[in-house]
Amino acid sequence: MTQSDSKDGGLQIGLALSGGGSRAAAFHLGCLRALNDRGLLTRVRIISTVSGGSLIGAMWAYSDDSFEDFDNRIRLLLLRGLKGGILRYTLMSSETPKIFATLITSNILALSASGLGLILTGLALSGVNYVWLQKLRKLLKAPLPRWASRTTAFAKFLEREVLGASKVQDVRRDRVQVIINATELRTQSAFRYGSKESGCWRFGKLDEEISVATAVASSASFPALLPAFDQTRRFTKNGEISAHRTLISDGGIYDNIGTSCLVPGRDGSISTNVTEVDFIVACVAGHGIPDGANLPYFWPGRMLATVDTIHRRTHSMTFELLHRLKDSGTIKGFLLPYLGQNDDALPCPPPDLVPRSATFGYPTDFNSMTEESFKLIAMRGEQLTRNLIETYYPHL
Repeated sequence: MTQSDSKDGGLQIGLALSGGGSRAAAFHLGCLRALNDRGLLTRVRIISTVSGGSLIGAMWAYSDDSFEDFDNRIRLLLLRGLKGGILRYTLMSSETPKIFATLITSNILALSASGLGLILTGLALSGVNYVWLQKLRKLLKAPLPRWASRTTAFAKFLEREVLGASKVQDVRRDRVQVIINATELRTQSAFRYGSKESGCWRFGKLDEEISVATAVASSASFPALLPAFDQTRRFTKNGEISAHRTLISDGGIYDNIGTSCLVPGRDGSISTNVTEVDFIVACVAGHGIPDGANLPYFWPGRMLATVDTIHRRTHSMTFELLHRLKDSGTIKGFLLPYLGQNDDALPCPPPDLVPRSATFGYPTDFNSMTEESFKLIAMRGEQLTRNLIETYYPHL
């Protein structure tokens, strides 16, 4: 046990990096700067990531460069943006012919099946044998998988230009377990790619190796822009191996913060990646409570406001859970650097604090960031994390 471990009883620190696109990656970089300066980053034993947090978490965990070099890699990537790379690998790579072939096979068949499904529904309403129709509808549902898409192009871009060809189990940082969170849409459950194990409780543990690039692209495939990974995989459950068609999408659908797999006491027989931590650092890149100036009148605005409301409510429930875990003694403590934190509620804020208003409107996409936006968001993450450590856990 090192000296730093002995003074706090050898804390098992879990780090959660939330979703939020490039905004999240920039904010989390600031949080990691503060943790690194305090010597806490090398003491993190479990990293749980979602969407934009999965990008920066993977870039840290699956490399062994210095923090300064890592910091610079993140900065250059965010200033360049990821959308151009996704577009390039969609239209001008080995994925391109596969994507076009998918469009003229799987997609057309799926649309045809949907149309026939509507006809069969009409027949059922008119009194035709319902059981027979249900069996036929099951056979018609998207008969071929979407075996190439913008999301597989995203994974190819990440593998070739950002993350390399490492597998999820090949973590480079010493004594770190990685969990990259996604969502399985067929079963509407968490799907976790982990250096220890991968899978979901409905299907079991994945019986195949997965690349880090695929895991990150799955975790960050926001449904409005990127299709789900549509693949048949082998799983082991209760000693039996079986194949299941899976639809893997953005981890933020199920848990946008990434703390659900860090909660102590989960049952490994019905869940994957059970962990035991006693201190949680949850870095959350959410906007926070809106000022009410927005008026979501048309359909896109209403849908976006709906998603934001669900995420915000989930955030509140997670914040309450962290307090309960600490108050009950289940964990020894937590840090909650929150981009959307109201400045007035901060304990002893620094005089040069980047105000919440300076970062509030930044979107959750992978467009290129300006130097100024990157600087402000990262600096706020660093300031908030330092402030919380110095106020509540100066002994760490």
